[in-house]
Amino acid sequence: MNAVSIGPFVFDASRLAAVATILLFLTATTIAGRRKRNPDHSGAVEAWAGWAVLAWILGARLGFVLTHASDFAAAPLDALKLWQGGFSARAGWIAAGAALLVAMLKGRGAVLRPLLIAAALTAATHQAIIAALPRLQMRLPVMELLALDGSPVQLAGQGQVTVVNLWATWCPPCRREMPMMTRLAAEMPEMSFVFANQGESADRILAFLAAESLPQAGMLRDPRAHLMSRLRALGLPSTLVFDATGALVAAQTGEISGPALRTMIDTAKDQG
Repeated sequence: MNAVSIGPFVFDASRLAAVATILLFLTATTIAGRRKRNPDHSGAVEAWAGWAVLAWILGARLGFVLTHASDFAAAPLDALKLWQGGFSARAGWIAAGAALLVAMLKGRGAVLRPLLIAAALTAATHQAIIAALPRLQMRLPVMELLALDGSPVQLAGQGQVTVVNLWATWCPPCRREMPMMTRLAAEMPEMSFVFANQGESADRILAFLAAESLPQAGMLRDPRAHLMSRLRALGLPSTLVFDATGALVAAQTGEISGPALRTMIDTAKDQG
C-alpha cells in the first residue's frame, strides 16, 4: 500500500509527499529571501511564495473539479472536501505560474529569482520523495472471504477491474464514503466492487446497511482482517483498484471522493 505510518497516525503517502513539498518550498523561499539585505525584499519573497502555493492548490483543485463537473454538479460543496483527494497538477502549475506573472507585472521581478530557485530545488526533492515512497507492486491475493450468509467467496480471478474497499462500521470516514461507493458500484456493473469488512459480524454489518438503506451487493466479511494484512493496509478506509489481470494500479488510504475513485478506475481500464 502507499501509506506511511508515523506513530499512531496513518497518512496517504502521496498526500504526505505533497505536504512535505509545500513546506520545503516555503522554507526554501524564506531562507532565500532572508539572505537579501533589504527586509522589504525578504517579506515580498515570502508573501509571493505563499500566494504561489495558494494559487497552485486552488488551481489544481479547480482544474480537477471542472474536469469532473458532472460528478460535482449533484453536490457542489464536495468540491471543498480537499482531504478526499482530487487535484490536477497541470492546472496547479498554470495557476502558480500566473501568480508569479502577476508578481512580475507588479514590479516584483526581483522576487522571481529566489522563487524560481526554490521551485527548482523543491521539484527535484519532490521527485526524490516520490521515488522513495512504497511502490504499488501487488496483486489481488488468492484468498476466500465470506458473504453475509456465510458462504465462501474467492477474491482473485475476477477477470475484470476490481475495486477493493477495506472498511468497518465503527470507522466514520468509511461510513461517510459508503453511500458513494455503493452508488458507483450500481452505476458500473461491468466492474467488480468488493466491500471487505474488517473483523465484524454479519449481524452488525446487516444492521448498519439496513439503518443507512444501503444494498448488500458486494459486501463481504474478512473476520480476522487477513486481507488488510495481505494488502499491507495501515488504516481504514483503504481503497485499492486492480486491473483486469489482478495487478494493483492505484490505492488511497483515507476517505475518497467519487471523482477521485473514477479517475483511479479509468487508469485501471487504460492499463487493462
